[in-house]
Amino acid sequence: MHIIYYVTSHGYGHGVRTVAISNEFSENVRITFRTILPQAFFREEMRRDFAYAQAAFDCGCIQKDSISTDIGRTLAAYQSIAQRNEALFDDEVRWCREQGAALLVSDITPFAFEVARACGIPSVAVANFTWYDIYEEYVRSFPEFRPELEKIRAQYASATIMLALEPSMPMNYFMKRTSVPPVGRKGNNCRAEIVEKYGFSADRNLGLIYLGCLGIAGIDWRKLADFTDWEFVGISPLAGAPSNYHIIPKADFRYQDLAASVDCMISKIGYGSVAESMIHGTPMLYLPRENFAEYPSLDAAVRSWGGGYPLSRESFVALDWKSTLAKVIVNGRLEPLRRSDGPKICARAIEKLL
Repeated sequence: MHIIYYVTSHGYGHGVRTVAISNEFSENVRITFRTILPQAFFREEMRRDFAYAQAAFDCGCIQKDSISTDIGRTLAAYQSIAQRNEALFDDEVRWCREQGAALLVSDITPFAFEVARACGIPSVAVANFTWYDIYEEYVRSFPEFRPELEKIRAQYASATIMLALEPSMPMNYFMKRTSVPPVGRKGNNCRAEIVEKYGFSADRNLGLIYLGCLGIAGIDWRKLADFTDWEFVGISPLAGAPSNYHIIPKADFRYQDLAASVDCMISKIGYGSVAESMIHGTPMLYLPRENFAEYPSLDAAVRSWGGGYPLSRESFVALDWKSTLAKVIVNGRLEPLRRSDGPKICARAIEKLL
């Protein structure tokens, strides 16, 4: 039973939940990832065999930085890709048939559903939002994109089923929609091992900083030195960061283990960070995202859960975090979500269609 899994080229968050689900598939399911996310990423995260076929059929959002979108460039890029998709359509259908594809899964490339319909096989959307939701807001400024937006909606509407990863947007244009508990990677609390390995004082607070691949301009990371009761960890370098910031290689501790071990996650808000914050009961200090339709639902979810601590962009960039981090420590960690089996639920639902 061969699944072709299309993963948007937008960013690693979609890849993270893709591998969380794919690791739950039964042994008799074969998987081929159709994406431009690096093959090395899947090698690091997958616990089972898979195939990889590099291709891109959408562009997501063209970012100015990790939280700001260049709307004009985004819509122009997508329109160009959509035209190329149309020219490649017959080739992609032929390729899927040659691969013996029994089902297509997409997070959240619209083109995949059109291909599945032409192949005469089921298709599954896995997402908490779609590019229709994101681009619909942009069309107010670029009404000439409206026909392309309606085509995207029609492509999504042809999916056999939508597995809506909570917290999600309504996405009521899918014919069938099933809600699924948050999907993220489950880590282990390795705090004692981290403290011992890196020589941290046991009474120091631990913060995990992740702002995406593009980062955020204008932050003077040297100011982290002012947080004398904190040690900060991350997986990427921060320019000018002082000695209380530490890069943790994946070979030492996985990101999800860090998320399970620290006192606070400090991040841009996105589905992956929200899901893994809630799954582990780890509070999250975050800044808003501009021109991104999923932000209100994510913001509402972490606020109502009780572990969300929003800051303005100005306060975040200025590293004006002290009073908020003090609240985090006083309030403490939260109970992890009772339901953390979202990946397994998705895998079983997809296999049922097979």
